[in-house]
Amino acid sequence: MTGDVWAQQFRDIPETLAVRPDLRAAMRRLLDQHELPVKVTEGGDRRAQRRAILGALFDGALTLDQAVAETEARIAREGSPHRASNLVFATGWARRLVHTHTSVFYVWAVLDHLLAAGESRCFVPHSSAESTTSACSRLLAGRDHPADVLRDRLIDVYVHKETSRAPLVPNHPHCTHVVAPLPTPG
Repeated sequence: MTGDVWAQQFRDIPETLAVRPDLRAAMRRLLDQHELPVKVTEGGDRRAQRRAILGALFDGALTLDQAVAETEARIAREGSPHRASNLVFATGWARRLVHTHTSVFYVWAVLDHLLAAGESRCFVPHSSAESTTSACSRLLAGRDHPADVLRDRLIDVYVHKETSRAPLVPNHPHCTHVVAPLPTPG
């Protein structure tokens, strides 16, 4: 049953979306309805280009590496009003953008799914690539959390650009954690 398939870490997201059209559709809806404002996508049609690239990734038409290459080409530094900023365009900026936005939309879709199903809590699995010293590993991974709290933090930080020291998923641009339903006992 495909409804029982959930990513356990970031690298599982593409395989999960391949068998979960409901999550893929939810991610596309969120992508179309909500902007995740970042300086990299300011100016011209850069936001529309990011949306098109992520949409193709979510639909399975692009791999993660292809989406990163498309981002570097279609949202190139040279076309940005911030092109002189090494803070905005630090090494690996395209991978961080694609990774973070994919993670945000996946986690958001899962949290919305769980809440709509009447589930008040979610689980943050450990990731094989996690850093044991990161806040997300220490404070979130391996535990259950209120789904609405994590969703609200995600929206506050990534959509409304509010600063927060409270841990969330994703907690940083290289975060490999996701959320999932609570594990079934047994």
